[in-house]
Amino acid sequence: MKKCRFIPVVSCAAVLSLTAGCALSQTETDTGAPLARQIGQSSHCGLTAPGHVVLRSTTDVDRLEQLPARTLSLAPLRELDFSREHVVLAALGQKPTGGYGVMLADSEIVDGRLDLSVTVKAPEPGAMVPQMITTPCAVIAVTAEGWDGLRVMPVQNNR
Repeated sequence: MKKCRFIPVVSCAAVLSLTAGCALSQTETDTGAPLARQIGQSSHCGLTAPGHVVLRSTTDVDRLEQLPARTLSLAPLRELDFSREHVVLAALGQKPTGGYGVMLADSEIVDGRLDLSVTVKAPEPGAMVPQMITTPCAVIAVTAEGWDGLRVMPVQNNR
């Protein structure tokens, strides 16, 4: 009898150890739509610090009006259905010249966190670029559901 009791305990322990190391991952919405899509980019977003900003409503979009040196058009953002999608501005911060950019590479929800991978572009050394301060960013529409945290990270070696 002890042998019969021992086998189920070992089986449960094996199953628990296998599932504990597995991350729950999602690469598209329940309807098959992409989790994220780039809807624009700008060399002059007005965001002077590197990082990201999440816009969850048109009220959040209205706050961008106050950013100095912003040439990013806000009209397309106001047309989004914020009950279905939010907007992430992935910003490089203030740069000393033109030639910088950021683009969405991939997206995935892992254990409730939306991970956005971005490709960062910088001018080649010695390249001819406009001599002006820029604030480049990518404008990314993301699903509004299925995540409660966000991480934006550069693709390693842009691959």
